[in-house]
Amino acid sequence: MRTVIVSVIGLSSILFVIMIQTTINTESVYREEIADALSTAMSQTMSEVMEKNSYGIHNRNEMIAAFLQAMMQKIQADIDLTVRIHQMDYETGKMDIEAIGEYRLPNQRIRRVSIRRQVVMSGN
Repeated sequence: MRTVIVSVIGLSSILFVIMIQTTINTESVYREEIADALSTAMSQTMSEVMEKNSYGIHNRNEMIAAFLQAMMQKIQADIDLTVRIHQMDYETGKMDIEAIGEYRLPNQRIRRVSIRRQVVMSGN
């Protein structure tokens, strides 16, 4: 009887540790994906703004549209994404954007990951 109780406690402890590790890994994966998508979208948008002679971007609305398109193409995860544009200025080449992702854990709790990046384009 004693070995059964010790075995059940040991197995429960192992399962608990696995659940904690899975939760931490999931958050890390989502955080990295959002950060990568945000950085890539910002750099692509700024490079298009700098290309004045080609297709390029000519105003703030086109800049926002190009950024959102690049951001959505980069996200692969099953996550609800909210993008907050704190500042986007075409004339000065400034972007301050926050990406907030919400995802559901296996126990049906909702977790939130938030990444905020700023970029200033020089030589506009």
